[in-house]
Amino acid sequence: MEAGSDEAAGACAVVVAGNGSVDDVKRCLTSLGLVGEVVLVAGDPAPAELPGARVIDLGERLGRPAAVNRAVVTLGPEVAFVLVTEVGLTWDDDAVAALRAAARDTPRAGALVPRLEGSSPAPALPGRWVGDALLARLAPDVVTPPADLPGPAVLLRRAALESVGGWDARLAAPFADLDLARRLDEAGWLRVAVPSARAVRDAVPDVPESPAERHAAARRTVGGGPRGIAARALLAARGAGAAGRAGRPAG
Repeated sequence: MEAGSDEAAGACAVVVAGNGSVDDVKRCLTSLGLVGEVVLVAGDPAPAELPGARVIDLGERLGRPAAVNRAVVTLGPEVAFVLVTEVGLTWDDDAVAALRAAARDTPRAGALVPRLEGSSPAPALPGRWVGDALLARLAPDVVTPPADLPGPAVLLRRAALESVGGWDARLAAPFADLDLARRLDEAGWLRVAVPSARAVRDAVPDVPESPAERHAAARRTVGGGPRGIAARALLAARGAGAAGRAGRPAG
């Protein structure tokens, strides 16, 4: 499973998830500097075109987990790393370089997470359905996630992501992140916080999915049954949260 030097120096693609204006997307990409292939995955509506990026129109507003999964499967075999970012993020000039350096230094790192600052979207939307309110109470780590939790800003080793099957798009985004972290841990990959790399979320957070999709994910998460999705979400929250609090080894 360990990645050699060829993989550590492999191509890196950027996947931008979520809906936003073309100016917002350009600002995010400009902050990243010179990167490889760029894929914007959005919907309802997606920009007709975006210079320097390939646009995948989902035809609907899906959550980040489903959107990123769809983008990753379209990448060529030369792509060894996937940098995931949401539209409402800007990155420090040296952030990507710091993440790549950490990946080279830690061959078993499956997810490398920058220091994320700025506002955070609420883990659930209020009203309309009681499951939305329950999501925020299932696990405190959804509200205050570990520093090394895959989420809206993360560099993923593609081999690690594919070895665990990507995100579980049935779960609401915070729980999908926790679930992915748990499965990476179980597969022997490391999650590494890289505080020298910084990304900042805008004052108005981007929520990629529509309210209808958000509520559907809440129903699936909370109503999955004792052996279903809800149980997995709780297990993921406890396992990934405990690992995050204990601190993941850097190599």
